[in-house]
Amino acid sequence: MEDHATYESPYAAPGPYPPLLVERQNLAYAQMLLFDMASCKSETTSVTQYIYHSWVLDRRYANAAKTLHGIAVVEMHHMGMLGQLILLLGGDPRYISTQNNRRAVWNGGMVRYAKDLRPAIRDDILLEQAAIETYTKQTKVIKDPYIVAVIERILRDEHYHMELFHQLLEDTEC
Repeated sequence: MEDHATYESPYAAPGPYPPLLVERQNLAYAQMLLFDMASCKSETTSVTQYIYHSWVLDRRYANAAKTLHGIAVVEMHHMGMLGQLILLLGGDPRYISTQNNRRAVWNGGMVRYAKDLRPAIRDDILLEQAAIETYTKQTKVIKDPYIVAVIERILRDEHYHMELFHQLLEDTEC
């Protein structure tokens, strides 16, 4: 497995990632991170949706498809970090999250399957906005500075992805 701290990509915000550490096991924090990893607004959904969009847009919008694929790879990196943190917290990084006291198994029905560039990018922006909102709330609730540092670094990537998505929309305006 590659060293996550030195992971670099033109689709990630610059700078290193913090170490994957936790102060102590905490199943409540693990549940929060499971939502980030495997819900309808999760890294898993983002990876799958961005890859799908890169496939269906590639023939007409090769540059956008390349960007979407690159962003998906960064989101996979986020998934990997979340999975490792969940394990360190004493949780099990299954593709199952809990929302409103109900368990939801991750599935492909959580993906938006737009086939045109502008609707696809708008759907992708909605996922990034949801991630930013969730991660921001978690930084205020989670009291483990190691986890907060990882979330804040992921947030930098998510904000950068928003910039890239908006740039794709600007580049395709008539």
